[in-house]
Amino acid sequence: MTKNMKSQSALTRRSFLQGAAALGALAQGHAFAAPGLFAAPRLLGGDPVSGSLVVVYLRGGADFLNMVVPHRDKRYLAVRPTIGLTSDDGLVGLDRDWSLHPAMAPLKPLWDRGHLAPIVNAGSPHATRSHFDAQDFMEFAAPGDRTQRNGWVNRYLTATTPEETEPDHYRAVAMQRLLPRSLRGDFPVLAMSPDFGGREDTDALDAFAKFYGTDEAPSDPQDMDDQMKPRPEEGEEVFSSGAVTIETMRRFQKILAAAGDQPRGYPKTGFGRGLERIAQLFDSDAGLEVAGLDYNGWDHHTGQGGTDGNQAKMLGDLSKSLAAFCDHLGERLDTTTIVVMTEFGRTVRENGNNGTDHGHGGGMLLIGGGVRGGEVHGQWEGLEDDELYQGRDLRVTTDFRDVMAEILRERMAFKLPKDFFGTHRPKKLKLYDL
Repeated sequence: MTKNMKSQSALTRRSFLQGAAALGALAQGHAFAAPGLFAAPRLLGGDPVSGSLVVVYLRGGADFLNMVVPHRDKRYLAVRPTIGLTSDDGLVGLDRDWSLHPAMAPLKPLWDRGHLAPIVNAGSPHATRSHFDAQDFMEFAAPGDRTQRNGWVNRYLTATTPEETEPDHYRAVAMQRLLPRSLRGDFPVLAMSPDFGGREDTDALDAFAKFYGTDEAPSDPQDMDDQMKPRPEEGEEVFSSGAVTIETMRRFQKILAAAGDQPRGYPKTGFGRGLERIAQLFDSDAGLEVAGLDYNGWDHHTGQGGTDGNQAKMLGDLSKSLAAFCDHLGERLDTTTIVVMTEFGRTVRENGNNGTDHGHGGGMLLIGGGVRGGEVHGQWEGLEDDELYQGRDLRVTTDFRDVMAEILRERMAFKLPKDFFGTHRPKKLKLYDL
């Protein structure tokens, strides 16, 4: 090898490391993809469909009992003397038995229009109070089964993969840095931070593109180092994946740039920003069908409070963001379901730290067109000791998988395979009126 060839080789290695570092920094800050995302052309596939699904996961075990409040239950204030809520606190009445936490008032118009359907006593039949196990069991929709590693939404996407794909379509996306478990699996799904798209991100993409030779117009083609071209022995699939990665992220940037930042009432929070980005993707007609977004921090052992604690602040953000999102969707909300879920509820009795501990039964929210909104669903068991699970928690009378099955059947027009939920056979809940 000549001295000049050695120099070129060293430059090539440096370029590779610089490019890899650039994309690595970008990935850590903004994007993560399921294995195989950029290796197959079907990654962005999927024709526009009549139904859309947005999955919001409240991580940490949100206290549903103070979200949809059984204000007429005589035991409610007895077991929650300091965090319990009354009409004097501004409870938002739904019907004769149920009210919303005051911070959730922005969702009341959705209830009035028949677009909000709370489900009480919903959750997993598994007894675990471990966050990690409960989240896995729910998002893989397989309580107690540690062998299932494909998320319930990903299983749907895999089963409905179109034969032909459109290169400009984003069929599924998680608007966050890490892919939620529900979207992990065989179907490749893009995960992207809602903050992606700034000048630093463009610079990182440019640096990485130089290594992979994906610049749209090289200043001098003769400058392209032959050693930079992919060869089978060097891993051609890696080069191909890198090129598709850059192309995908650049298209995403263009969509966000075209959408602009219009004042739409979203809170200036991570959750609000994530929902806004999802709505912008819907606006772009990029083929978005399924989106996921986590909201962390609902493990309120201390300082949960009533109207002025940690939960109230988060419920305000959650509700304002969801209300702005629904307004942003406009007519598209008629064919969209937003499902809000959490791994388990909290203890019925408050603890000594103005909070609650890990419980069992909780609840879910369905929002969107076609849901049987304006009524509270689920079988309410009550708060007396003999009506509680293990004498301390809400019972689970609606299996979360039954809700998932209803969404897939009714909103997504999906014919469930018998083994979609393993051995569980979902019950029909009549949550939709389509």
